[in-house]
Amino acid sequence: MFNMLTLIKNSAANLRGHKLRLVIAFIWIIIGITSVVFVSAMGNAMSSMFKSTFKSLAPNTAVIYYENKSYDSNSSTALIQPFVKSDLQIIQAIEGVEKVEVHNKPLAIAPGTRDDAFYGEAKYFDKSTSLAVIDPSDTKYKIIKGRAISESDEGSRVAVIPDQAAKDLFDEESPIGKGIELNKVVYQIVGVSDSKKIYDATEKKFRDRTNFDSAEYYTVVPKTSFLFLSGKLAQSNDVQNIKVTVNDGENLKAVTDKVIESLNTLHPNLSNGEYKVHDQSSIQKATQAMTKGIDKFVRIITIISMVVGGVGIMNIMYVSVMERGKEIGIRRALGAKPRTILFQFLVESVFITSVGGVMGVIVGYAITMYSRNYLPIKPIPSFNSFLYSFIAIVLTGIIFGLVPAYKASKLDPIKIIYK
Repeated sequence: MFNMLTLIKNSAANLRGHKLRLVIAFIWIIIGITSVVFVSAMGNAMSSMFKSTFKSLAPNTAVIYYENKSYDSNSSTALIQPFVKSDLQIIQAIEGVEKVEVHNKPLAIAPGTRDDAFYGEAKYFDKSTSLAVIDPSDTKYKIIKGRAISESDEGSRVAVIPDQAAKDLFDEESPIGKGIELNKVVYQIVGVSDSKKIYDATEKKFRDRTNFDSAEYYTVVPKTSFLFLSGKLAQSNDVQNIKVTVNDGENLKAVTDKVIESLNTLHPNLSNGEYKVHDQSSIQKATQAMTKGIDKFVRIITIISMVVGGVGIMNIMYVSVMERGKEIGIRRALGAKPRTILFQFLVESVFITSVGGVMGVIVGYAITMYSRNYLPIKPIPSFNSFLYSFIAIVLTGIIFGLVPAYKASKLDPIKIIYK
């Protein structure tokens, strides 16, 4: 039976005699482990961010809204009232409904929304265009068709759109009197502004746009409408959407189907659109899918790093076998068994990967913590990632060190001595 302590001593003596090779192996392993630790910490941070962002989304809550199919203001579509406050009492009585309330917040606000402009999408049937929505007090605009927004329009759903947007939505057709949808609400177009003109506050007159001017083309709505669209005002006399919360254990879709059926009964004359449900299940599924995607990405990086490190270890061990051929031959001639040679090279491989793995974990942790001072997303290192990385690199050392170790154990002592 071979002596493990002797194997360890022989392995340590051999490694001390090849310090440069040992350093190169350590660097190879440290880079791989550091990459795994850092990517894993970033994956933990992103997963945590997604979970914290959506943890407040109640799975038993849905928002019901009305989507118009027609945008012709002449058919009174712009004056549609798909919800009234008396609907809430009737919906509250539906079996499975825990709570129903007015939900006049926008279903979604586009990135880039700021205090003086709401960036949204205007729709007209199957056509759409992006717009920056403002209220009349924020800028002056030159009317080329129709009229401007006035104080008498407060509380009305009217809008002035730029001629560029009018062309995108209506081609050559006149937009005056037609309706466009902004954030699920239809606004009647009363005027068209000149996209090529911009008001110069210094000279107090309109002038042509230049390349130095903002490229944004503003849609103008009454101030109350702007505040409502941007989520800053919930109009008490106007119900745009309703939020329904169902009892625990109830099927959300089944209950919301009953609610929509009840609304269709309460408002039978609404033939230009339909009630729809915006629930959190799709967002939660997307969040889960993103989290799983991050986990898969971390695993792929781990596998790639381990394979690269393993190939490096295997190459180094192969070189060691070739260089120590005579030593192996002499030891075999003196009675050393093949398995003794096999285990000696395996011990060397495991020692290199173990020490390199510990160093890699330490360096990876240090870089991860240092990067928290400069990255917008703070990496979150975890003990599990350290443990799994270390175990993975040790197993990699065993697997990739086995081939050269096996080759060393099978060398013919006579041939290798006289080679």
